[in-house]
Amino acid sequence: MGLSDLGDGLSWGEAKLLIEAAASDPGTALGAELAGWAYPASTSELISLSAQIANPDVAKKLMPWALERPGKKEAGASADEIAIATAELDAGIVFQ
Repeated sequence: MGLSDLGDGLSWGEAKLLIEAAASDPGTALGAELAGWAYPASTSELISLSAQIANPDVAKKLMPWALERPGKKEAGASADEIAIATAELDAGIVFQ
């Protein structure tokens, strides 16, 4: 396996393209997270959801951008915790 390959046949370039595609699609978990949505949903899924709910006001409240994201209220790390984690990362990174 060369430095330009990941696993069995996936190149770094192909991996980059796949990540970019997933990041730009809110129907994927990655795309929804980057968009700040509560859940991933494609355009057709959103249209279907809207069509199934008779009340437009209720439908608007169920859209992924209107709901609170799971885990959004996570406690932030303290300055000491960040310093410890950074030191551990620095110690673990070895260039050869």
